Amino acid sequence: MFNTRKKAIKQLYEKFWKELYLVAHRRIPVVQDCEDILQDIFISLFNKNIDLSQEESVRSFLHQRLKSRIINYYRRKLIFQSYQEFLGWQADYLIANESSTLASQELELLIMEEIERLPERMKTIFLLSRFELLSSAEIAAQLGLSDQTVRNQISMALKRIRQAVNRYTQDEIPQPLFNNLLTIALLLAERY
Repeated sequence: MFNTRKKAIKQLYEKFWKELYLVAHRRIPVVQDCEDILQDIFISLFNKNIDLSQEESVRSFLHQRLKSRIINYYRRKLIFQSYQEFLGWQADYLIANESSTLASQELELLIMEEIERLPERMKTIFLLSRFELLSSAEIAAQLGLSDQTVRNQISMALKRIRQAVNRYTQDEIPQPLFNNLLTIALLLAERY
């Protein structure tokens, strides 16, 4: 029985292989992949309980099986491609996140060092405005200074810090971006 089935499958292979191969190759350009799919289809004939004497039903079965395998081939390819893109995105994210974390730590350190270099009164005024979130009027009242003096001191402190950051980055940082960077660095510094 097994030899008879084997002989029938061999005859079907010789009869339909080229036809199936042409259909497969129109949809899948990789020769090896087409051949692998066809081999799997013909091997599946051993396991299926199909009457091999009915050529048209076998032919229909083979074409249907080929269509299913082609769909599965592209489904696997799409899943693999999506996975590769995800891995690429994840690697890019990790690299970018790692370098941005390092840069933000360096920037934070630079800003804190520059704040430490400020003259004592300027440093006190700046820290009250940024860490205590006091207005210039509140700082002026607390330290017995004029409101304009406090604003001038904050402005000079920001200018010094901006110049230090610009020397570090070698690029002129726009004012809004600088303010955001300064705020982030100060918020991070508050954690320690």
